[in-house]
Amino acid sequence: MSTIIFIPLLYFLGWIIASPLIFVGIEKENISLIGTIITFLIFVISLPKWFELRWKLNNVWKLVGIKKTNRNSKPSFYFLKGLFGAISLLSAILIPIILFKDGIWLGEISIAILINSLLLIFGIGFAEELIFRGWLLEELKNQFGLKKALIIQSSIFSIVHIGFDLPLWQMVSILCGLFLLGIFLAFVRLRNDNSLWGCIGLHGGLVGGWFLVNNGLFKLSKDVPIWLKGPGNINSNPLGGFWGISLLFFLCVLYFFILKKNEKFN
Repeated sequence: MSTIIFIPLLYFLGWIIASPLIFVGIEKENISLIGTIITFLIFVISLPKWFELRWKLNNVWKLVGIKKTNRNSKPSFYFLKGLFGAISLLSAILIPIILFKDGIWLGEISIAILINSLLLIFGIGFAEELIFRGWLLEELKNQFGLKKALIIQSSIFSIVHIGFDLPLWQMVSILCGLFLLGIFLAFVRLRNDNSLWGCIGLHGGLVGGWFLVNNGLFKLSKDVPIWLKGPGNINSNPLGGFWGISLLFFLCVLYFFILKKNEKFN
């Protein structure tokens, strides 16, 4: 129960701290963003004490994969490898779109769009991976073991990202894609000697890369089939389409056997 209420409690605390800003003329949308940032800062500050009190564990930043996990760990290499993986996965989705003549290259990227993309890569990638593949995965491992932890963290990850304003079959499709993404990101961490930086590069690269694709890098036709571009209203989710799900399923199976062979998944 404490695991379930930890993040919502921090979010509520961040909202309380940020709420008075409305009296100095800050817009409600910006207050929500500020509250989210405050929530994450409180989370980062409280994380060492959480593991110390709950599990009697120290050296938390090494435990969650931020610091080097061993002498051979290469955080910068893992991060760049994750970015390359994100580019490869997005390319595998874009190439069929271009071949079907439903997308053309524009290459029109403004400074503002580029900055937003970098914030998504480093901000969203770091924050969400620290929460899901860092804290939550370690928390669940201590309670249920690795195998159950993989399933539960990925289930939570997919549910909190779903848009409930979509048709049922689209929600199910996106849930499947995000669930597989959560599994794959956890596998990447295991493959990288439990370093979190490969997950950060991969997750951030996917979010920031797709943002660039939709904001000047390419022009995608409205006729792109949904099984290829994925479901969604304003912004589609390519990993929720049949093609994206198939790619993720293949990667999960591939990494599963690699981890089994290297005795990193028991």
